[in-house]
Amino acid sequence: MAGIMQSLARMVTPRQKANPAGEGNYHPGPYTVSGGILPHSWGQFLNYWQMDLDPIQAPTSSVVEACVWAYVRAIAQLPGYHKREPGPLYSIDGSPARYRGVEDVTTSALSRLLRRPNPYQTPSDFLVHLIRSLLLNGNSYWIAQRNDRAEVTALHWTDPRSCRVREVMVQGQSFSEVFYEISANPLFKFDSILGRNSLVVPARDVFHVKLATPQHPLVGVTWLTALAMETAASNAMQTAATTFAGNMSRPSGIITSEQPLNATQIKELRTRWDEQVSGLNAGGVAILNQNLKFQPLTVSNQDAQIIDQRKLNDQAVAAVFGVPMMLLGVSDTATQKSSEAVMAEWLASGLGWLINHIEQAFDSFVGLDMVAAGREWTEYDTRALLRSAFKDRIDGLARGVQGGIYSPNEARALEGYAAAEDGDEPRVQMQVVPLSAWDKKPEPAVQPAAVAEPEPDEDKPDPDEQKAFALFELERMMDSHAA
Repeated sequence: MAGIMQSLARMVTPRQKANPAGEGNYHPGPYTVSGGILPHSWGQFLNYWQMDLDPIQAPTSSVVEACVWAYVRAIAQLPGYHKREPGPLYSIDGSPARYRGVEDVTTSALSRLLRRPNPYQTPSDFLVHLIRSLLLNGNSYWIAQRNDRAEVTALHWTDPRSCRVREVMVQGQSFSEVFYEISANPLFKFDSILGRNSLVVPARDVFHVKLATPQHPLVGVTWLTALAMETAASNAMQTAATTFAGNMSRPSGIITSEQPLNATQIKELRTRWDEQVSGLNAGGVAILNQNLKFQPLTVSNQDAQIIDQRKLNDQAVAAVFGVPMMLLGVSDTATQKSSEAVMAEWLASGLGWLINHIEQAFDSFVGLDMVAAGREWTEYDTRALLRSAFKDRIDGLARGVQGGIYSPNEARALEGYAAAEDGDEPRVQMQVVPLSAWDKKPEPAVQPAAVAEPEPDEDKPDPDEQKAFALFELERMMDSHAA
C-alpha cells in the first residue's frame, strides 16, 4: 500500500525544472510555506513579508467575525436527519393512492455520521469548523474514514489553507481524475505512509464543501475577496484610532481666562477643579470667577466622518455576508423591523441558502442524489431556531391541529409529550367542506338511533305490584299488633 501511494504521489506531484535565471526568477507557484500554501496568483510575490501581504487568509475585521459567528450560532444548533420519502401507498382494491409522508432513517451510515461525525467532535463542533473554514477560506475539506462495508464512519477536518486539488490526465479519457493533497491533521500523521506531511487521496474520500468557483471548478473563493477595500479601510481607521489612544489623550474640556496666570496659579486652579468635579464629586457643579470660562470639547467633523465611514464599511460587510444588521448590534432606527421579521428574512435568504448548500453537499458525498427507488436527502431541522420562542411555536401547532394538518398526538410528539387517548386522527370542524361543494347544503348530522324499550316479561313480577303487596302486608302486621 505504501509503495502504491508513493508512486501516485510522484505521478501527481509536478517536477520543478531548473531555474537558469537564478532564484529571483518568476515561479508560477503555488509555494508551500510554513502553515499553508501560497495561492497561484501570489507566485510572483516571493517577498510577501516585505510587501505587507499575509499568505494566511484570516478575518481582519470584528464585523467579519461577527457575521461568521452569526451563521455558526444559528446552524451549529440544528440537528441533522436522514429523511426518506417512500412514495404513495397503493391499495389493492383500486382506491386512490394515499401519501405516506416523510420518515426518518435512523439506521443508515449518514444518520450515524450526523449524530457522531468523528470520535473527538460533537455535531456542533463539526459544524463550527465546517462553517468557519468555508466562509473564511471558501473551502472546507474533510478526510473520510470508511469501514469494511465502504461506509463512511468518520470525517476528519483538515486546514483548507494547506490543501489543494490535483488533476491527473488519463489516456483515452476527456476528463481528468481528481485527487486532493490533504495536509496532516493534528490527530493524523502521514509520515509512515509517504514519508511527508501530506496525503494524496481520491475525490471520493474527501468531503469538500465550497463556495463560488469563478477561477477553478473545484476551488471555492471566499466572500472576503469582495471586501478587500472595506477591510483595508476599516483596518487603517482602527489602527489610527488605536495609535491615537495609545500615544495621545484628549481632555473633556479646557478652562480659558483673559488674565495672564503664572505657574502657581495654574497649579492651584487645576487642584481646585479636580477637587470639585473629579473622584467622588464627579458630575458636580463648579463655580468659576475672575472671568474663567470652561469650554467642553466635542467630536470634530473629521471624527464624525470617520465614524460614519466605519458604519458604511460595517454595512457593506453585512450586505456581502447576507446577515441582517440587527443581529450584529448595528441597526438604523429609521428602518427598524421586528426580530421575527428579521429572522424570517435571513432564513429565506442567506441562512437558508447556506443550510441547503451543506445539505446538498452531504447528499452528493454519500450518494443520496443517485438513489433510484424513492427520494432521500439530508435535512437540518430549522425548528430548533424557535426553541426559545415558546408562544410562536405553540400558536403554530395549535393552528395546525385546528386546520387538520396535524393530529393532536403529532403536535404533542413535536413538543416531546406523550400521546393522548383518541388523538391519532386529524380533526376539522363541520363547516369545512370541499371547494366543489360550496353551493351545497351540508347533510344533517346523523341522529343516534332511539333505544327500544324492552318488552315486559310475563313471568317476571311487576315492580309496582310487588311494592303495593309489601305495603299491604306492612299495614296488616301493624293492625294485628295493635289488636
